[in-house]
Amino acid sequence: MFGSRKEKLILAALAAGVLGAGSIWAQTGPRGQGPEGYGPMRGFEKLHKDLNLNPQQEDLWKKAQAAQRDAFQSVRAKGEENRTKLRVEIDKPGVDLKQFAQLRDQLRTQTHAQMEAARAQVRAAWFAVYDALDSNQKERVRLAIRDGMDRGHHRGSRGGPRAGFGTGRGTS
Repeated sequence: MFGSRKEKLILAALAAGVLGAGSIWAQTGPRGQGPEGYGPMRGFEKLHKDLNLNPQQEDLWKKAQAAQRDAFQSVRAKGEENRTKLRVEIDKPGVDLKQFAQLRDQLRTQTHAQMEAARAQVRAAWFAVYDALDSNQKERVRLAIRDGMDRGHHRGSRGGPRAGFGTGRGTS
């Protein structure tokens, strides 16, 4: 479905967008320390520990993590499904490339709509966590976001703070 490097980069950026508010929290914490040191969940465990959540907040945290994980898996599965559909079409001898391109555009539009809906759900789940935090916990989140932005600033000019997000690249 997304054959060129540019299209893959766009899809990666959009997938990161699905993570919504959680993706900002994911930028916190040092790289390479356990499972939270890599990919979209990077930094969650460090922030999670630092917040010292009460049982109600913990429940909301788990729900937000599940929503984020489910959204990511759903979007990824939809992308694979679309790629399979397109592969079946392009493998047909004599396929009308104009119709193929229209199908590709249609599937891309549907996927973007799904991604936006998923992003909104994930964002709402993480803001439910944020709303349940006390002022000290909210300050810790603010500082984690700020520190993540500072680390992102040094990653170079290839896309600003998100350059290398989830790829293991960067200078953290």
